[in-house]
Amino acid sequence: MLRKHHRTRGLTILDRVYEHISLPPLIVAAIDTPAFQRLRSLHQLGASSFLYPGAVHTRFEHSIGVAHMARTLLLNIQHHQPDLGLSEVDIELGMLAGLLHDVGHGPFSHLFEDVVSRRCGIEFNHEDMSEKIARRVLGDLVPQTHVDVVVGLMRGKALQGITYGEIISNKRNGIDVDRLDYFIRDSMCCFGKPTVDVRVNRLFNSARMVCEGGQWQLAFEQKLALSLREIFTLRAKLHKNVYQHQVTKAIGHMIGDAIHAAAPHFRVGGHTLVECAQDETLFLKLGDWILEAVEASEDPHLAEAHAILHRLRTRDIYRVAYSSTLDIAMRAQMAAVDWPAAILAHAHPSFPLNADDFIAEVVTINQGKGAADPLESVLFFNPKKPSQPLTRLKHAEDLRHGSPLFAPLQFEERTLMVFERRPTNGAVQRACERLNADPQYATFFTESLPFYNTK
Repeated sequence: MLRKHHRTRGLTILDRVYEHISLPPLIVAAIDTPAFQRLRSLHQLGASSFLYPGAVHTRFEHSIGVAHMARTLLLNIQHHQPDLGLSEVDIELGMLAGLLHDVGHGPFSHLFEDVVSRRCGIEFNHEDMSEKIARRVLGDLVPQTHVDVVVGLMRGKALQGITYGEIISNKRNGIDVDRLDYFIRDSMCCFGKPTVDVRVNRLFNSARMVCEGGQWQLAFEQKLALSLREIFTLRAKLHKNVYQHQVTKAIGHMIGDAIHAAAPHFRVGGHTLVECAQDETLFLKLGDWILEAVEASEDPHLAEAHAILHRLRTRDIYRVAYSSTLDIAMRAQMAAVDWPAAILAHAHPSFPLNADDFIAEVVTINQGKGAADPLESVLFFNPKKPSQPLTRLKHAEDLRHGSPLFAPLQFEERTLMVFERRPTNGAVQRACERLNADPQYATFFTESLPFYNTK
């Protein structure tokens, strides 16, 4: 399938998760492009690297890991279901989708996306950028029909004649090779080892592609229900302890503020960051290095960004002024609440506040399907009873499949976190406490286990 490239042989590399990974020539050709090599300069976890010193792995190694995991899963499907007719071309297309799924991420990943789209008012989505860049990379490597398949796999779309459409991005229940790789890799880099027993080979050996309602999807042996529950639990744990930890959030807000302050003045090849976000050629020049470049610049217009980054380097980070768990049962009523405005309205007259003094956000953590149990979205089969129809487990009725001991009472948690950009002599905390005591809002708050030491 490879059209032409200087490399005609594959490559074997050493990976921290899978040890030796074998890559066919086509995948190596895609790796040896400037667009993919750029991922070496993007930390996988962005601001979390300031929390966990070991979390300095990159999207480069993650993407290669996803490609390898896609190959492993598809080889298992090919072996167990020869009637599906998966070819080597199919396997390589799956690998390409896994390899290129993240090429559209900007500096500090989702932080950059938030600054450009929400705060600068420019429409930017890393998935759209990934598609544009992937089409550019693949245009010289594979036929156009194959390019469309790879892009569809990256998006998790149902594709005509493709039985493995959701292995890279599974919007049905979140069990896909992208998430499995970063669950394991992020756990290893942050904690030294995976925090739950995720045996990928066992999982893949028990997976089958099935067609239900005209849509192809992954199904698993019934005995793996508890293992899948552990994977969903690991997702929530990583969000709680890494991705949305209060230190990660505080530092993320500082980096976001610094990028936002620098955006109108900092130039890359003569172009602003917003201009770079709107053109894939310019976008490919961006990396996490822009933070150091802003720091090194002597442009007086970057003074505000310099001050924020100096605070970051001296660990003078935004303080958590208030944090409280919200009652999930009240989610509908809370949807219309403007939390920053509500906090400002409850500021004590003796301790006035400005909107720029603090950041208030609702941090949502779940197992991948909002308030629903993701295990209910997984298809199961019993290999000992091949004539038995595919089944879905119901949380209330089939706890025995996942053990009542490991079945959560709810699957989503929301926390109101309020950060001080600068000291307010307790004004933010007082306003939040007054908000909590207001009968109009008091029913929104509930108690939970503490997850950091209050000051």
